[in-house]
Amino acid sequence: MTAAEFSASSIALLRSAVGWQSAIARRLRVDGRTVRRWLSAGAIPAWVDGRFAEWLGADAIAPWPRDEWLIGDALGGDGQRREYVAHLQPPRFVARVIACGDNGHPEADEEPADILAGVVYSSGDYVLAEIAWIDEVAPGELVKWLEAAADAVDGADG
Repeated sequence: MTAAEFSASSIALLRSAVGWQSAIARRLRVDGRTVRRWLSAGAIPAWVDGRFAEWLGADAIAPWPRDEWLIGDALGGDGQRREYVAHLQPPRFVARVIACGDNGHPEADEEPADILAGVVYSSGDYVLAEIAWIDEVAPGELVKWLEAAADAVDGADG
């Protein structure tokens, strides 16, 4: 772990940047000066990674399965309801579900809707558009994930 990664991870774990070096030193059971030496040398001991993973529960097995898809409506700042599908496991992404008419254009109550920019996937009655990619998608797998998202939306509707 680099010094920058250590700093960012520590602040994230502690949920505060105020006095984080002393606070993380206490959590790690080391002297505050030790943390400052690590940072100035740019060398964080390997065991710190393991301790952070422990705190995050990386070794724990969750007693429930993690969901893969989240489908629902969001209320925009303009008061309009919009439907979205989110993939909660890597590769994570959020796509807007936009109903389209026979002419292929968004239905009136879907406006404003951008079905021209970026990646757009058509399922027939609707398109997945305005996609925000959180994780990188493996080469050649983009269509696979968008088809899976459309299947999830269809399964939720039926």
